[in-house]
Amino acid sequence: MSSSTDSASVPKKILILGAGRSSTYLIDYLARKALEFGWQITVGDMALEPAQKKTEVYPHVQAILFDVFDQKQREKQISQADVVISMLPTVYHIHVARACMRFNKHLLTASYVSSEIRELNIEATHKNLLILMEMGLDPGIDHMSAMRVINRIKNQGGKVISYKSYCGGLMETQADDNPWNYKFTWNPRNVVVAGQGMVKYIAGGQYKYIPAHQVFARAEQIDVQDFGPLEAYGNRDSLSYREAYGLADVQTMLRGTLRPLGFCPSWQVLVRLGLTDSVHRIENTENMTYREWVKTFLGESDLPIEKQIADYLGLEETSEEMKRLEWLGILSDEKITLPNATPAEILQFVLERKWKLKPDEKDIIVMQHEFTYELNGETKQLVTSLIVRGEDNIHTAMAKTVGLPIAVAAKLLLEGKIKERGVQIPVHADIYEPVLDELENLGITFREYEVVRQPA
Repeated sequence: MSSSTDSASVPKKILILGAGRSSTYLIDYLARKALEFGWQITVGDMALEPAQKKTEVYPHVQAILFDVFDQKQREKQISQADVVISMLPTVYHIHVARACMRFNKHLLTASYVSSEIRELNIEATHKNLLILMEMGLDPGIDHMSAMRVINRIKNQGGKVISYKSYCGGLMETQADDNPWNYKFTWNPRNVVVAGQGMVKYIAGGQYKYIPAHQVFARAEQIDVQDFGPLEAYGNRDSLSYREAYGLADVQTMLRGTLRPLGFCPSWQVLVRLGLTDSVHRIENTENMTYREWVKTFLGESDLPIEKQIADYLGLEETSEEMKRLEWLGILSDEKITLPNATPAEILQFVLERKWKLKPDEKDIIVMQHEFTYELNGETKQLVTSLIVRGEDNIHTAMAKTVGLPIAVAAKLLLEGKIKERGVQIPVHADIYEPVLDELENLGITFREYEVVRQPA
């Protein structure tokens, strides 16, 4: 009798790093699949309690304290896994990725591909490894759902001449205590620093640019099918996906983020005041009141601060923008307490208290693609929309749409059904087709609306 170990009998091991807001459905899905396939799952977080809470109903899933900066622990845990899923903050992915390369492990994340990770493409390909990035909601579901439609149009002999895509995490109902009609369901810092770079896109064959200080001022109103009107501001770079999508000669391409009506002009107030700056630190903020802090951004004046702000911004004191500003409490005499903080850190501290999702409040994810294409002498417009509603403040629509795509991809990878290697995003049919099929089974389904227009 042979004493060698049958490799097929060795259980596959999944290491999930990060047990934050977006990991709920990811952990639930893979924990259930682990019972079916005999996998072993470890969930690590920089704080043990979140990992324990997310796994307490799954005795077969191990929760550990994980320090991404502890090289010995990082390499030990990664070396023992077959697939690593990083839900850590974006800046930490490179540490995980390099360890995955060293120990020949696949890596999946929901984050954008960084230049550092892109440099690992040759090594990953040579080692027959997959680093699958942008596998969440946006980026993620947006790529996959767009590619399914784009390739269908091409297979019919059509040509896409315009592509616009919008996505946002919103509140299911307008909370009476929140005039912004918005609360956090994902990384608060990403919300606070959004729009800090120049937006670039193409419209009618012409390159367009929006400087950072004008991003929210130039938001547009978008009518979302089966939902209603929302505001949309442009994402930083709408052009980088033309090649990945096979739309090198597309005439219009724009990607944007959705917000409730009135949000963008009100956020523009914060931008113009300088309260979203994430670079410069302000001395002695721990001894300032919020009112004193805001006043440091204004000129010398004996006017009440409310009047001074309104005059500076060209607003009425009774405007909705001023009401939202005052509701945040940043014109109050409360002490800040944060030492030597940047304006963005102070603003985030305020918003995390004001925009906290209550247990009985539900979020909603809205995504819409707008395609204009030519087929058989006709110009057609196809609109696809996705609306996903959360269950509670833990099982959110955001967690569902971010976590499930990456969980499904991990399952497919372990089953040997994803053959792509190197640094990839989900624009390949062997990834997006089975993932989208499974997401539909899980309630994440797009609806389509097509309008035929006769040429002029």
